Amino acid sequence: MDIANYIGLFLLKNHFCYVHGLGNMELQKRSASFDGKALQAPSYEVIVTQGGSIDDNLANFIATNEQISISKAANSLRDYSIQARKDMAAGKEVAIPNIGKFTEQNGKVTFLTDANFQYTPAGIPTIRNSKQLEEQNARLASKPSYPPPHKADSVNWSMVILVVVLLIVLGGGGYGIYYYTSHKGASSVTPVKDTVIKAQPIPVQHDTATMRRDTAAAMAAAPVAPYDSMKVNEYKMIIGNYPTPERAEHRARNLKNNGDHVETIKKDSADYLVITTINCRAADTLHVEDSLQALFGYKPVMIMK
Repeated sequence: MDIANYIGLFLLKNHFCYVHGLGNMELQKRSASFDGKALQAPSYEVIVTQGGSIDDNLANFIATNEQISISKAANSLRDYSIQARKDMAAGKEVAIPNIGKFTEQNGKVTFLTDANFQYTPAGIPTIRNSKQLEEQNARLASKPSYPPPHKADSVNWSMVILVVVLLIVLGGGGYGIYYYTSHKGASSVTPVKDTVIKAQPIPVQHDTATMRRDTAAAMAAAPVAPYDSMKVNEYKMIIGNYPTPERAEHRARNLKNNGDHVETIKKDSADYLVITTINCRAADTLHVEDSLQALFGYKPVMIMK
C-alpha cells in the first residue's frame, strides 16, 4: 500500500491533507510576478503547518480505494507517519511522488515543493455549451435554401383572459359599492317618496234603535278628528329574529360596525329581536319596510308592537 502516493492524490483533489504526526499540508497559489524582463505565470506550492483539524478524511480515502476497513487504513497511515519521522530524524527526506518531499529543519517538519511541480485547476465543464453547439450545427445543416415564411405574432390569450377577468371583477366591485352605499343611505336618511294621502273622516255609525236619544245627539254634534297621515312618528322596525341571544348580539355587532344604529330586545325565550328606530310619517311606513328589507336582507320587516 503506497501511502505517499495516496497523500499526493488526496492533496491535489482537496487542496489540503492532514497527516497525523507530520502536520497539515496545504496547496497554495502564488500570484504571477514580473522579474523585470518577463511576466512569470502563477504557480502552486505546498506548505506544511503544524496542527490542523484532526479528521479521518485521508483514512476514508485510502480505505475506499484499497477496499479495506477504515481502521486498517488508519493504522497503515499511522505506521507511515512514525517511520517518516524516524527517517527525517536520521537526516533523510521523505518524498511524495511528483509533488515534493518532507524534511526536518531544527526539529521542525517542512515541505520542499518539487521545482518541476505543475498544477492546473480543473476547468469549467463545457458539456452544455458543446451540446448547444451541436444543436446549432444541426439546425444550420438542415436549414432550407429558401427563407422560411414569416410567422405572424401569436395572440397571448392568457393575457387577454386575465384582462377580461380583471374588468369583470372591477365592474362587480363598483356595482357592489354603489348598491351598498345607496341602500345604506336609504336606511339612515330614509329618502322615502313623499306621498300625500287625503285625510278622510272616519265614518260613524249610529244605532238609533238602542242608543238613547241624548247620546245620539251628542255624537252627531261632536266633531270627528281626521286621521293625520302627515305626522312624523318614531317606529321600531324589526330587522332580525334569532332563537338565541348570542346570534342576535352577533348580528347587531356587525351592523353597528357598519355604522347602523340597532339594538337587541328579548321578546320571549325563543325570540331575540334586532331592531332599528326609524322616524317617518305613517303614510310612508310601507315604503320604509321595503327599503329595510332590501338593505338588511331580512323579510318581513315589520313594526314592533
